[in-house]
Amino acid sequence: MKTALSINLMCILLFMTGCELFGLKKPKELGELFDNVPKQDGEVDLGDGKRLPGVKIDTPPVIDGKLTDEAWRNAPQGTDFFDRNAGNIQAQDQTTIMLVYSDEAIYLAWYLFDSVPDGIVGLQAMDQIRPSGEDWVSFTIDPFHTHQFMDRIFFMANPLGSKWVSHPPPFATPEELSNMWDVAASIVDDGWIVEMEIPWTMLDYPDTHKPINIGINFDRGHARTRANTWWSKVRFVEDNRQDGHWMNVKPPRK
Repeated sequence: MKTALSINLMCILLFMTGCELFGLKKPKELGELFDNVPKQDGEVDLGDGKRLPGVKIDTPPVIDGKLTDEAWRNAPQGTDFFDRNAGNIQAQDQTTIMLVYSDEAIYLAWYLFDSVPDGIVGLQAMDQIRPSGEDWVSFTIDPFHTHQFMDRIFFMANPLGSKWVSHPPPFATPEELSNMWDVAASIVDDGWIVEMEIPWTMLDYPDTHKPINIGINFDRGHARTRANTWWSKVRFVEDNRQDGHWMNVKPPRK
């Protein structure tokens, strides 16, 4: 059973020195968003969706909600989130995301700035119950890059580290599913942090030896403000939605 929310003393001491310690900057200071990665030869126009380059690592991060691992120091970062519930204006409380991968898994991290960190809400302590009425994050992945709802998988977590995944592997029981991927979350002095580890074995994806582009997006539900903020802007549609793009990724062969 997960414990109630608490601010980890070690995290406070680390982050009092500033996010720059881990290569993070405040959202208003972030510059390069990796939007200039060239598309693959013969690929259709990717439109206006944001892009992150695929960066492969040898040593995976420890999933502990602290962002102290070397893997995050050179990881591609994205910020500049927009609030879909407010007409896609700039989000008031910004988010920074990082994304890397290995032959075994996909690793992502979130630094979720919050101007009222005492108001962060975590309710659900059990896995595989979709977060509702609390703060949460969601990583969207579209491995075949179809832009269709049924081909997207959503990996969600709350500030307690409880997790939920849509379209789970059909061979996994609820108990097995909970153990297939890992999440850790922590509350810090200016927001909260989430780390995720998602094994490739949980996903269906093209079996190819060539690099591929994968559809991705990151969004956040903010309980206190009721904002729903997105990394790559989307409208209130599910099919043919313009999510972001993860470029030149080399998944392991099946």
